[in-house]
Amino acid sequence: MVKNKTYNRKKIVTIFFACLIIFTILAGRLVYLMVFQSDHYTEKAKELHERERSIKAARGRILDVNGTVIADNKTVCTISVIHNQIKDPDRIVEVLCKELDLSEDYVRRRVEKYSSIERIKSNVDKEIGDAIRAYNLEGVKVDEDYKRYYPYDSLASKVLGFTGGDNQGIIGLEVKYEEYLKGEDGMILTITDAKGVELDAAGEERVEPVAGNDLYLSLDMNIQSYATQLAKQVMETKQADRVSIIVMNPQNGELMAMVDVPEFNLNQPYTLPEETDTAGLSEEKKQELLNGMWRNGCISDTYEPGSTFKIVTAAAGLEGGVVTTEDQFSCPGFIMVEDRRIRCHKISGHGAENFIQATMNSCNLVFMELQS
Repeated sequence: MVKNKTYNRKKIVTIFFACLIIFTILAGRLVYLMVFQSDHYTEKAKELHERERSIKAARGRILDVNGTVIADNKTVCTISVIHNQIKDPDRIVEVLCKELDLSEDYVRRRVEKYSSIERIKSNVDKEIGDAIRAYNLEGVKVDEDYKRYYPYDSLASKVLGFTGGDNQGIIGLEVKYEEYLKGEDGMILTITDAKGVELDAAGEERVEPVAGNDLYLSLDMNIQSYATQLAKQVMETKQADRVSIIVMNPQNGELMAMVDVPEFNLNQPYTLPEETDTAGLSEEKKQELLNGMWRNGCISDTYEPGSTFKIVTAAAGLEGGVVTTEDQFSCPGFIMVEDRRIRCHKISGHGAENFIQATMNSCNLVFMELQS
């Protein structure tokens, strides 16, 4: 009997100390999690109860050499719904269909969809966004956004390029300098309960966006406009399919104008010319036509230099002292080189002319003589 009592006491003591050790370990673990890991798990809990909505950064402007803004931003709105916060879905569908001019089926499918946040429409005019905000519909979010705007419509369109629905560069300078123009998006953080309903008392936290950098060009929009008018006149006079003009600063090679008509409206870049027959066009064929409309022949196409190389010959001759502006020449309309007769582009000849006149006339004979 005494032996059994001693044995039972030992078991009780053993179990007691085992439980004590276990509870000590659990208490230590609890202290570790609540004290030393509190920041980590507080952040995890915050992430679980936070709902994020992005704020688009203002894209950097594009300006010409005179500081004239040729690509700017227009304030628009993005309309979204949060399913768990909606209390009157029929009213929301009615209002959004009316204000956004969307079909009821389209809006209802998104309003009734179980998701953390569902975008209804982006690039909505600010006036319409303000009108929707005035309804105070629970579960409807109206966030201000930016849309690219081009004050000169089609002027220098193939040089500037345009942006897509998410304000990312598609072609031209917009995509070339995307890294510098795009900026950094911000964020709106709101606290929700377990059902995803925002807590009014918790307020919201904002991470402000960082605007993109402005891009300054060597283009002069006055010269660009004048060159565009000339190109259109030539295209109409010569019944040409397209005309290209490049104006450069001879002192440093800077581009002052680059024209490739016909151009397109930068504010409606996916609209084909009115004369295009789009009936029955496949998406692939339509995209081919759009690519052709956007193509900048000044930098994408190759061509024979022809008389444009006479500029190099003239500059080399003048710099080397081989010819002066007052030297006299005679152009009978052809020149014999051994057994070959090479004609000037003016068959009757230019007659007597000095070097300045020969350059103005683009006289083949004078430049052949200069090269020899």
